[in-house]
Amino acid sequence: MDLRKSLSFLILCLALPLMSVHAEEAGQAVKDFSLRPSAEWVELPGNFQGVVASYGKTGTLATFYITARDLEEAKTVLDLRWEDLFKPQFASIDIHNQGETVIGGEKSRYCLYSLKPGEFKTTMEGKLPAKYMNYILVHGNRLFSITFKDTEEGFSLNYPSFVTVIRTLRFEAVPSGKQGGAAS
Repeated sequence: MDLRKSLSFLILCLALPLMSVHAEEAGQAVKDFSLRPSAEWVELPGNFQGVVASYGKTGTLATFYITARDLEEAKTVLDLRWEDLFKPQFASIDIHNQGETVIGGEKSRYCLYSLKPGEFKTTMEGKLPAKYMNYILVHGNRLFSITFKDTEEGFSLNYPSFVTVIRTLRFEAVPSGKQGGAAS
């Protein structure tokens, strides 16, 4: 069990460089939302820049983390492009499916992706090929990114449990003077 938790933590650490959204915020990110994960999801330790929450599913290698950063200007989720969010590694990303949904009362976008064969994939995953699901949303002029990662074998088994958790996401009231991210 401890080996699996250690591996989950290692995979999380390796996955953090994938999304550039976490690297641009200095200091501890502010958590202005609530999340109610089931008992099978345990909070993972760590103070990574921009990461406001990270969890691993007990007995699996499934993990997810939430990053947040302030946007320089008011934007909606529809203004954001995957090419910009995944840079400088966008050429290494193979997006299989994308769409829109609502999370925490905010319009969000998602993409299901994997990493293309090559040095980046080998560095990030080693010998355990993975699948990823990334959701982005804007709330109070802050960009939130929720990334779920699991092995190719475990993804379809653990993804429904992850979705159940993110459906519990609720934001606190937006501070005055901040714009919401939901598009009309």
